[in-house]
Order: sequence, then C-alpha cells, then structure tokens
Amino acid sequence: MRSWILTLIMTAVLATAAAAQNPPKSETPPGQNQLPVGKPAVVGARGKAPIIGQVYIGERAPDFVLDASNGTQEQLSRHRGNWVLLVFDDRYHSLADYDSLDDQARKLGARVIGVCHEKQQTLTTASARDHVDMLLLADATGEVSAIYGLYDWGASTTDPGFFVIDRDGTVRLAIVGRLFPAYQMLELLKFATGAAE
Repeated sequence: MRSWILTLIMTAVLATAAAAQNPPKSETPPGQNQLPVGKPAVVGARGKAPIIGQVYIGERAPDFVLDASNGTQEQLSRHRGNWVLLVFDDRYHSLADYDSLDDQARKLGARVIGVCHEKQQTLTTASARDHVDMLLLADATGEVSAIYGLYDWGASTTDPGFFVIDRDGTVRLAIVGRLFPAYQMLELLKFATGAAE
C-alpha cells in the first residue's frame, strides 16, 4: 500500500520538477524585469502588482479569512488542532466531489476544506442545492490562491492543487497543478497523518 502512495507522490513531484526545468520561453526582451515563469505581468486596476506566492513543505501554512458556503467567515488557523486537507480549484463543481471525503477525513481527525474562485452566494446556493456539507471557501479575488501559488493572473483562474496541513498548521504535503480522485486523496491523507496501514 505504501509503495502505491509513494509512487503517486513521486509521479506528481517529478512531473512538477520536469515542468519547472522546461519553462515556456519568455517573450520579454533580455534585461527587462520579469515575474516568475508562468505568472504573467498583470497590473491591477489601482496600479498594484499581483500577489505571487509559494508555500513550502515544512513551513507554516499562510493564514487567511474567507467567506464560506455556510454563510460565515472562516479562518484557516481556527482549524489548528486538526489535520486539514486544503484543496484548491477554479470552480465549485470540481470540489463538490470531495464531500464524501470530508466524512472519511473526520474519522482521521482531519477536515477537508475547499477553496475556489467563486462568490460566497454561488457556493451557498450550490451547496444547498447539491447537499454538499464540506466547507467551501469563496476566493472571488484569487488573492488567497495566489498566496498559495495557484492563481493564474493572466487567465483569472485558480489552478488545481492541495496541501496537507498538520495539527500545528505546518504544511506536510503539497501537490500543485493537479488533483486526484477522492479515494486517492484519502490514501494520501492517511499516509500524511500516519493512519496508513
């Protein structure tokens, strides 16, 4: 079982490393300031540069407050004491599939929290309609996704990715650029929390 999990993690890590070694060619003339590869130079309406961040394994997960699908505001640090599987994607329907995963994660002392590029009202309406109980957070501006290195300012979309955060708020596992089916995410969560058989 552990070999399958390690293979899955290594495949994702190697794919990310290969993409980093072969970045797309920049069209910016040499000598001009450039943002990191893959992050277009977009300036906001008030002339401010966009937020561009990265989160590393072993560091504390950046805290934030977002409007939630349950009509409240949620702060990530409120969930310290539990493991958190923080899942990002652009739209609600991509994250709704993880609702059943949240029930199983709670048995491990973990929560699944989804962050998507939607407004709170959209999440509240869709969650009620589809009977989705997991916590979904509205990152309508993309700023939180950007802090985690998952917002594409040029396309105005949130890229898929997830972070496993321990009880103290430290990132223990991070995969950016893709998500896995719920049953594989559960196995990764078990592996990270030490609950794997």
